[in-house]
Amino acid sequence: MGKRIAIVTPAFPPYRGGMGTVAAQDAAALAALGFEVHVFALTGDGAAPEGAPLPYVVHRLKPWMRIGHGAFVPSVGGLLRDYDLTILQYPFFGGAEPLWLSKKSGAKGKFAIVYHMDVEGSGALKPFIAAHARLMMPRIIRSADAVIATTKDYCLHGAVGPLMKERPARFCELPPSVDVSRFRPAPKSEALLRQYGIAPGTKVITFVGGLDTPHYFKGVPSLLSALADPALAGVHAVIVGDGNLRASFEERARSLGVRDRVTFAGNVSDSELPDHHRLGDVFAFPSADRSEAFGIAALEAAACGIPVVASDLPGVRTVVREGITGRLTTAGSVPMLVAALSGILASEELRKTLGAAGCAMAAAEYSLARRPERWRKILTDHALA
Repeated sequence: MGKRIAIVTPAFPPYRGGMGTVAAQDAAALAALGFEVHVFALTGDGAAPEGAPLPYVVHRLKPWMRIGHGAFVPSVGGLLRDYDLTILQYPFFGGAEPLWLSKKSGAKGKFAIVYHMDVEGSGALKPFIAAHARLMMPRIIRSADAVIATTKDYCLHGAVGPLMKERPARFCELPPSVDVSRFRPAPKSEALLRQYGIAPGTKVITFVGGLDTPHYFKGVPSLLSALADPALAGVHAVIVGDGNLRASFEERARSLGVRDRVTFAGNVSDSELPDHHRLGDVFAFPSADRSEAFGIAALEAAACGIPVVASDLPGVRTVVREGITGRLTTAGSVPMLVAALSGILASEELRKTLGAAGCAMAAAEYSLARRPERWRKILTDHALA
């Protein structure tokens, strides 16, 4: 096709997180369609640990100032002049606004937004985020030629819902994908069980997610509190991920008296991640609020044939289907989390049924191999290329 596409994202692999993962999936899919793809990211260079060549080019953004995953990068506004299509992974505070201004000023390049999530925020930033959602977000969304929702369920029930109803033709859906050739059912790794000191026959709950401030909403405190309940006595948890909150989580585990039953595995390589998912008899995804909009880790677990217990949140419930691929609980409810986890752990037959359904769902609806063709349809339907 020969056209040039820019993808703008606040995060990119090897940094772990849903937005960066989706950006990498999109970059690879669009490159497979023959486009020249350039990724502009605050963090991550896309280099795989194995050193595999990338089919796209990654540029590190140089912001004027930065706070977490937000940064003021006025230079990205010029991408709408230099590229045929610019795709923004949203939210990106300080990156979205220059693109909106460039589009408003008459830049000719096409502009698409991948809408990941509403931002609720916490602490001192919460009033700023609320004001931005009210005043700026609608302007940014309306400026796009297309808005690609990870799930329409999430968008319809969130801040962007009125905009979606205003012009539904502008919106389409493209959920994250999973490589089902890597994430697939297999026996537990005996080597990993020995490494983590988990005795044979011990029931295991797994969790995968960022343990840093941008991922404050992942619900690790709820999981640790659940482990302290007598209904989960003797159950071991393996928590995969790292970040500045890890030390506080480890201290919480100690204070709850469950530290000896929790393995903080830290970050693991891409090649090791499937085996860590398969350690679990059940996967916990106890997200605290609507900042969780989908759940790639939950999808990876399902693809491995592991039943999932997750918070009943828009978007998340499209993957974790109540009574089919797992169980849904009220966000923040430790008693419900305990009941759902213990109920699945108590029944091997239920685990097999839920796990098989999750594996089938992942292959039929979310396979990474189908992503290029899904992008081709979006580009055609919305006249983006």
